[in-house]
Amino acid sequence: MFSLNVQEGEPVIRAAEPFNSKSLWLPAAFLCLLAIPFGWIGVFAPAIWLGLVAMETTQGWKKAASYVITGLLMLVVTSGLIPGNDHILLMDPYLESGSEIYPSFRPAKAIIALTVVLFMLVRPQPLKGRDLPVMAIAIVTPILIGALFLEFQPKLTATIALAALLNLLVVCIAEEGFFRWVIQRGLGQWLNRWPWIATILVTLLFTYLHTGWAASITMLILVGVAGLGYALVWQLRGSFWACVFTHSGVNVLHMVLLKYPG
Repeated sequence: MFSLNVQEGEPVIRAAEPFNSKSLWLPAAFLCLLAIPFGWIGVFAPAIWLGLVAMETTQGWKKAASYVITGLLMLVVTSGLIPGNDHILLMDPYLESGSEIYPSFRPAKAIIALTVVLFMLVRPQPLKGRDLPVMAIAIVTPILIGALFLEFQPKLTATIALAALLNLLVVCIAEEGFFRWVIQRGLGQWLNRWPWIATILVTLLFTYLHTGWAASITMLILVGVAGLGYALVWQLRGSFWACVFTHSGVNVLHMVLLKYPG
């Protein structure tokens, strides 16, 4: 199990129990089954699992290499280079007043999200009441800024509700698993005396990788503001689930209150 402590003002995550053969190989064997519905995309799940485990069980250059390899595996599987990553649409999209909301998911992000959730069940992370004020600020700030530039469109349908649920279970968990648990945490360990550098670098990477989704310069700026909020939640609170629910909170309020994507 993981315990979260605070030393010298910084959250420190430590494994209280080592991985044994059962906790290591049974999840990997289960994740191999994802190759049945998802083909080559599913093959990456056990590899990502082993990378996540290596991040916790190795030291020195091996630990650094495990962060790099796990991040690269996640990038490759979501890059479109692997066949079978087309959107799976579960319901007709919401297309009104310029908003486009699709209740769909990509298999690559689904296998990353499932692998990360399985890992967090074996190595649970806390979500504490003290996280909530930081989360609230990180959620409200981009929405208030977005309200200044985007059309106000309050709306809620079954399609939007399903899209919001998929966004939480697939997109937010997968993206926070990559940006926070792997990239920002890895950079934070390397740049432990300068956590702000890791926060800024990950925010820039988050914004860059969303350039294909952002429909305008205004949206790209809002993506950057939101990404900075997620990175700050991690830096200040060190809670993976706080980052996930912050990310989901921003996305859901954007869908429900404003023109989407913008």
